[in-house]
Amino acid sequence: MNGLPTIRVAENAILPDNDQWHFRFEIKSESSDKMYVVSQNKKGRFWGCSCPGWKAHRHCKHLKAMGLPGDNKPFETKVIGE
Repeated sequence: MNGLPTIRVAENAILPDNDQWHFRFEIKSESSDKMYVVSQNKKGRFWGCSCPGWKAHRHCKHLKAMGLPGDNKPFETKVIGE
């Protein structure tokens, strides 16, 4: 996993994997008190978000802020809990 981009996430924001998604963690909305879940799809290896923007358009500011692509493009990264 050398050379992969790294995402650092607070330990208390990390969530357990489920059947479809892993590397799941919560991220707070900039404009409200809502929390969204960002994670990587196990099969397609793309990153997704539970926010309305990603659900409707497969783009969102949360993924962009972390340097992750939208559009269901596979992207590998290293997630580290801190």
